[in-house]
Amino acid sequence: MSNTSNASKNVKRFLLLFALGIAYGFMYVMPYMKSSFYDQMIAAMGCTNAQLGSLMTAYCICCTVSYLPGGWIGDKFNPKPVLLISIFGQAALSFLFMFTYKSYTMAVIIWLLMGLTGGFAFWPAIMKGIRMTGTDEEQGRMYGIFEALNGLASLLLSFIMIGVMAVVGGSDLITGFKSALAFMGGLSIVSGILVAVLMPKDAAYGVSEEEKENQKKITFKDYVSAFKIPGVWIMAILVWCYVTISAVASYLTPYSTGVLGMSATLAATIGTFRTYGCRLIGGPLGGYLADKAFKSVAKEQLLGQLACLVTIGIFLVLPGGTSGGLLVVLLLLVGIAMFLCKGTYFSIQPEMGIPTHISATAVAIATFVGYIPDMFVHTMFGNWIDAYGDAGYTKILFYGVGTAVLGVIAAVWAIAQAKKVAKRNAAAANAA
Repeated sequence: MSNTSNASKNVKRFLLLFALGIAYGFMYVMPYMKSSFYDQMIAAMGCTNAQLGSLMTAYCICCTVSYLPGGWIGDKFNPKPVLLISIFGQAALSFLFMFTYKSYTMAVIIWLLMGLTGGFAFWPAIMKGIRMTGTDEEQGRMYGIFEALNGLASLLLSFIMIGVMAVVGGSDLITGFKSALAFMGGLSIVSGILVAVLMPKDAAYGVSEEEKENQKKITFKDYVSAFKIPGVWIMAILVWCYVTISAVASYLTPYSTGVLGMSATLAATIGTFRTYGCRLIGGPLGGYLADKAFKSVAKEQLLGQLACLVTIGIFLVLPGGTSGGLLVVLLLLVGIAMFLCKGTYFSIQPEMGIPTHISATAVAIATFVGYIPDMFVHTMFGNWIDAYGDAGYTKILFYGVGTAVLGVIAAVWAIAQAKKVAKRNAAAANAA
């Protein structure tokens, strides 16, 4: 009977992760479209590199200012209605952009609104929902599985968009682009229905009854206390490094076409695999390494940051005339390295001594700080390309290498902090 009960519980947990992964994956494809469809967006919208980068600046400013109040909402209220409002709002914005994409002003407004649907309470609520699906010892795997599922969802949606652009639009870029946006909105609605059906009202498989009660009683003092936990700031730096390296990686797509001679279609395909498909490898692999091999998320983060340093650095010394096959492999390795970091940086919370009842607030703080680079790096990188041409890409790559060095330092700090937390917990257990 016990085995049957455990099997049933595991199925429910997987279904919940599936619903959250699909919803998350679809939520961020549109605001980050330029990672895969950079050339197509420039051509369809008729904007400059700097203007396209500025859309991300607008998006991330709105996300950033909304994270802290969103974290409080994520800890105070049931996450399910918060998620549904955000998902269906995102679908509506997809359809709105389909009719107004030629207006840059409307594009800025839509990207600002997407900062509310994809930021605000959605982000901390979905991160807390994932944490509540497993025990402290399972966090790496839970986040890793979630990362793989949302990567699969994003990959499928992106390839559907590529296919729709090619089949429906043919040589007509406008028709293909509009049709792809329509599919994006429709599939976002499907993801909302999945969350409505599959997400139980109270998903707390790894949370004690006392913690459940605390979740309902979060106070302003609890909220303030989250700012004083060193682990929250370590997590924030790790997020900062991933966000910056992800931005650097998004410019490898136009770099591949404009400098290395890759076709726009192949670059978009590889960019899609790097941005979404590599989650299927990096996310679960990072979770497995954290839980099973290293038994430490902090140590796994160190490996991920070192991998980012090496893979980004290789592009700085890549000789001219590099074969297309080798280039594809290197681009995919960048993606795997990125998701070794992203797949587990929020699962580091138990190791850093962050209590579950302030988990959404901790995520909101780390995200508030960690996503600041998205407010300026895309515009800065676009300006570098407009001003320096191909040399702008070299500056972007150097920036990425420097960020990876910061990530290595943060991971070493995390390992030291994890040891302090473990000693403190052991002392408390012995005293009891």
